[in-house]
Amino acid sequence: MRQTQIFESGIALGLVLLLSACAPMTITGSADVDKAAFGAKKRFAVVSIASMKDFYGEKGLTQMYKNTDEIPGANTQPLIDMLAPQIVSTLDKSGNFILVPERDVLTSEAYRKVPEDEKVMKVLFMTKDLNVARNYKYISDPQKYADLARQLDVDGVIGITTNFSLTAGKSFVSVTGLSLGKKTYSVMAASTAIAYDRDGNVIWKDSTVKQAEPGDTKAIILLDFTDLTATNFEKLHPSALTIGAKSVEVLLTRFDDTIDGNQVSSIQFMK
Repeated sequence: MRQTQIFESGIALGLVLLLSACAPMTITGSADVDKAAFGAKKRFAVVSIASMKDFYGEKGLTQMYKNTDEIPGANTQPLIDMLAPQIVSTLDKSGNFILVPERDVLTSEAYRKVPEDEKVMKVLFMTKDLNVARNYKYISDPQKYADLARQLDVDGVIGITTNFSLTAGKSFVSVTGLSLGKKTYSVMAASTAIAYDRDGNVIWKDSTVKQAEPGDTKAIILLDFTDLTATNFEKLHPSALTIGAKSVEVLLTRFDDTIDGNQVSSIQFMK
């Protein structure tokens, strides 16, 4: 049986990719899928949906030393709560497994009784807090995944993690010595899928990173004072939801393509 670190390393990969948001493409590896574990009549259940607590990105000077909860929109809890139904809806579109209705999973005795794992992610020497979608539990232990698969009477169980970050770029033009320009903000979403069978074997593992179009723009005249004020994380929530949903759609497309025998690239374009 694989160890818990497999799931955590998948999320960690998402974090690393999120924080390296400057590149137009990234290497994630191909989708790792055990084709024999899936099929049109195989039944699966989504049992864990989570995100890192922080909406990572450039903060203004007035925000740098504040707790995430004190910065409007910087806590991802509302984002993962709103994204969860879209994640389930997307996975339900696959023709390579049957997804058990969310309500049946979350209200089952097996799910209500399973102990939740600590809502943290270990990245190198750091520990990052996690948010978990409303009514879900955070599960990282392969044994718990396997137990749930058997108790829910399904062929496998799925966990999805979507993390959010923010990138900022500046452009300038000089007119008779006057510098004019703008700063643009783009949201990035890194999603990781993990699936286990009844024996605790990993049967699907993949990650993707997608970058949205700029969702906020600030004018810059002479000097950029925006860094001294604050980043408007709330204004970027709609863009975060859109690109978060897109990232999960990409995961499913890569999964379905792998099942169908199509080549899935190890290099992904973020746009």
